[in-house]
Amino acid sequence: MQDLARTLADYDLEFLRVIANRWDIDFDARDPKQAAEQLAAKMLKAEKAADAWDRLTDEQRGALQAVLGAGGKMPTAIFSRMYGEIRPMGPGKMEREKPYLNPASLAEALYYRGLIAMSFGEGIKGSTAFTYVPTDLIPLLPAHKTGYDVTPLPESVESVPQPNFIRLADTTLVDDLTTLLAYCQLYDVALVNGALEPEHQKGIKPHLLGSNSTARLALMVAVASGMGIAAESQKLFKPVSVAARKWLDAPRTVQVRTMAEAWRDSIMYNELWYTPGLKPERTGWQNDPLLARQTVLTFMELVPVDAWWPVDTFINAVKEEEPDFQRPGGDYDSWYIRDAQTGQYLRGFEQSWDKVDGAMLRFILTGPMHGLGLVDTAENGAVCRLTAYGRAFTGVAEWPLTSTETETFTIAADGLCEVPRSVSRYDRFQLARFTEWVKAADPYQYRISAAGLSQASRQNIQASHILTFLKRGTGDQVPDPIVNLIETWSEAGSDAAVISQMTVLRVPTAELLAAIQATPALRRYLGATLGPTAVAVRPGQWNDLAAALQANGVLVEVDIADS
Repeated sequence: MQDLARTLADYDLEFLRVIANRWDIDFDARDPKQAAEQLAAKMLKAEKAADAWDRLTDEQRGALQAVLGAGGKMPTAIFSRMYGEIRPMGPGKMEREKPYLNPASLAEALYYRGLIAMSFGEGIKGSTAFTYVPTDLIPLLPAHKTGYDVTPLPESVESVPQPNFIRLADTTLVDDLTTLLAYCQLYDVALVNGALEPEHQKGIKPHLLGSNSTARLALMVAVASGMGIAAESQKLFKPVSVAARKWLDAPRTVQVRTMAEAWRDSIMYNELWYTPGLKPERTGWQNDPLLARQTVLTFMELVPVDAWWPVDTFINAVKEEEPDFQRPGGDYDSWYIRDAQTGQYLRGFEQSWDKVDGAMLRFILTGPMHGLGLVDTAENGAVCRLTAYGRAFTGVAEWPLTSTETETFTIAADGLCEVPRSVSRYDRFQLARFTEWVKAADPYQYRISAAGLSQASRQNIQASHILTFLKRGTGDQVPDPIVNLIETWSEAGSDAAVISQMTVLRVPTAELLAAIQATPALRRYLGATLGPTAVAVRPGQWNDLAAALQANGVLVEVDIADS
């Protein structure tokens, strides 16, 4: 920012006279440049600065203190919203209307006293308009003489009585991320804007304990990427073996903690794009999701440690104390976000803060933080409470002790495996690589079968490794039929016995069958001969064959279950 002389040099002679009158300063220069130099020299005297300060009202001092407290400058958009705008006026209009005698805002009152000025500088979003106090005037202003406090401590969020319709947070995200890693190991999964392709969202849905919403799946992708346990390689999202094993093998408490930390630091996951009620458009603007998360975690120090508190009160505290938490430039006009219900663009502070910024804060609490096991919710998200994990994550308590986990799973003689959630996630991940996925629950169910073992072949998993793993995972309780199945599969390779359905044409005599096979219009629908009076029908052709037989004078009776 500029010093006082350079600031005044940008003003015309009439404006300089206005400032001089506000300070009770006389100057005789008629050249604007010389007048600016004389005025600056007289304003930069401690007694004059103190006198100018004393003439301000408490509200004016508070507005000036806000700029001083921000390091001597703040984005004009923010300052104007807080303290009013400065009406643009040329010398003629200023002389006629004399705004300095009846300023329309606190900002105008300070501006016509020469205490603040406007300029452009580099901000977070590029060139930004700033309101500033001239640099050499700052140390002369006796800010200590005012009792005005521009940064009062926000009031704590009061607790509320036990609510209804409680949704306790859980750690199913740990289990579902394990499932996602196994799914990506087996299938070629690509990402679109940080989320799974729709076909894979549909494919994994039956195997998740929690929601399969796009937002939740994108959160899993982001935390997996942030922890380094999965990454895109040749446009496919795949587990990173060493890192994935370390996380999968860790106790659940450690897994929750690393997931929460990965979410906190993620630049891949952007809550604004998943906030209900909003339709952001990708037109080049960009918000910083880290700022919003940091704000939520900072304001967590206001909430009761182990009681329920209203989300609206929390959001209002942020709005009151840190409204521009994700918009450092105070820009409420350049983001292209529509109201999902009305389709209208949400612009300006008054129109957009509650629907965009406030809604995003609400989603962070009731979406990612609830899903990560940090926050319980109730009353349809109207109230929240920190869990034991949440208290640890926000630094007000220690992380819970690691719980004892089950070491074994079971296998029935028909190949059905039951795997409790408490089994090592690494063991379940490994089992999922060579089995059919039957049911997502507690316990999970998988089945050892030819179809599952064929997946092992594609991953070059050896039968000996599978048997060793199953014996360890079950405490050496692998049924003999399963051992035999795996050993037979190992010996046969891909030459396994096949059971399939077939449609068969049976006729009364061998002569009739020969006549049918000799007729080109009928033979086209036939497969292998199965006997003197039976022949296979090509898949999907029986209906056409029946019509053709009837057209050739052969009476047909259809005996097919789905006919």
